[in-house]
Amino acid sequence: MNNEKILATAIELLQELNVGSIETVQINQTKYDDGSVGFTVDITYPAKTN
Repeated sequence: MNNEKILATAIELLQELNVGSIETVQINQTKYDDGSVGFTVDITYPAKTN
């Protein structure tokens, strides 16, 4: 799967989230020395308050 397709899939999934409950979204792509590529999507929700 190429990077553009992975990013498009991530965006599709993110669009289904309730944006009012999300604090931050971070998308990372890492290229390693051996030629492999890592791709992560981190979603942070605010701490629950009582």
